[in-house]
Amino acid sequence: MKDYIQLKDIPQETLKKAVHFLIPEMKIEVAEIYKSNDNLDFIIIFPKGITNELFIFFYCALMAKDTANAKNLLGWFFANDDMTKPNAKGADFGKFSSTNFSRRIMITPNGDEKGNFHQHGIIETGVEIHFGMDGIFKTLTETQLTYIQPKQNLAEYTKIDRIEKPISKKAETKGCLGVISSLFGF
Repeated sequence: MKDYIQLKDIPQETLKKAVHFLIPEMKIEVAEIYKSNDNLDFIIIFPKGITNELFIFFYCALMAKDTANAKNLLGWFFANDDMTKPNAKGADFGKFSSTNFSRRIMITPNGDEKGNFHQHGIIETGVEIHFGMDGIFKTLTETQLTYIQPKQNLAEYTKIDRIEKPISKKAETKGCLGVISSLFGF
């Protein structure tokens, strides 16, 4: 699996309602929700991919009181190499010069309220990383976080929902006209 969020101990309907709200609001193409066959454990994946900044904001939105109010969640994503390089001093996590995504970050519900709210994570190399809600990230030389290896597959889960970004009426009309014109040779 590539990028995903794992949540525990949250009502299924609350999670579904939150994801159905967030996908069109954040203009994410598609998300799928999977439920554990054994316990109250869910996984959200993004089959068509998701940018690093959208992943972080989506994760944080799940923790908000007016969406899912999730407290027990972890997320794994392949981060841009500019974000995970040794001694990254901090920068805007939406603007990178690298096009490579070779290392994972595990984002945690840990955070702080100092200055800009920061969500904490850990790079698979053991380096702690903080994501500010102002769009700036920074790495720290020391950490108390422990990186947990992500799941490799969804064998123990069942898909319970697929949420797609709604197609705008303009795009839908253009698509229909394209099909009609090709059928009649216009």
